[in-house]
Amino acid sequence: MNGNDDFINCWNEILVPKWNRFRHILSGNGAVHSDMAFDDFAIRPGDKVLDIGCGYGETCLDIARIVGPEGEVFGLDCTQAFLDIANKERDESGITNVTFALGDAQTYDLPENYYDVVYSRFGVMFFQNVVYALKNAHKALKPGGKLCMIVWRTLGDNPCWGLAKDIALRHLPPPGDNAQTCGPGPFSMANEETDRGMMKAAGFEDVVLFKRNDAEVCVGTSLQEAVDFQIMVGPSGEIIREAAELGKEKLPEVRQDMEDEMRKTLREDGVYLPSSTWFIMARK
Repeated sequence: MNGNDDFINCWNEILVPKWNRFRHILSGNGAVHSDMAFDDFAIRPGDKVLDIGCGYGETCLDIARIVGPEGEVFGLDCTQAFLDIANKERDESGITNVTFALGDAQTYDLPENYYDVVYSRFGVMFFQNVVYALKNAHKALKPGGKLCMIVWRTLGDNPCWGLAKDIALRHLPPPGDNAQTCGPGPFSMANEETDRGMMKAAGFEDVVLFKRNDAEVCVGTSLQEAVDFQIMVGPSGEIIREAAELGKEKLPEVRQDMEDEMRKTLREDGVYLPSSTWFIMARK
């Protein structure tokens, strides 16, 4: 087993049903940022693109429309259940220049000097060793090719996740060192200096974009859904899950506190909270 296997097992065994239930929120919020990033990343017709951590494949389909029939998109993800949906939706779309594969981007055997773009929306933060994954991406890029990533900034910059975590920690202890987890976590690439260091270690010395992007996102189409989402997914969901019986015991109090806080940002169409990401681009 490689160092990423435990994290991959967590995705497949624990997180898939939760992500499927709340896909409209998770994918919708991802699209808020990726739609804004496309102008900065300037993917072109005819480009060959590798999408790391492609999940349900929405970004692959978006990119396929940009690169057109002369281009191609290869989506790589570690979760077969997500790829089953990705393949189905690709076939339904009629798009023919996208393929998907199951694999770990740290170790997957990618062709050398092949891709014009390696893209990832919230896909690289979970790797046990981001540098290994980025080295593999660097190898796969053509000379002059570019790495394009969207990653979360700090938890403090993202009340869409941090508010619920703070509430959960009022009632429950943080997860222990042996907690079952999906990897270093969504905020592992929040620090610009650290990110630049990892990219340099992987061979990317020409960082041409490091841009903050802020946007309000919907965390639930109703107050109840917003609370359910935070209880099952993200940092607060991990705290509650890992607290086991104590988590179940304290759940009513956690729910009530979340409802009280999220009611403050409830609109007609749902609960909205601030989010913040980095748009990063580097050339080989």
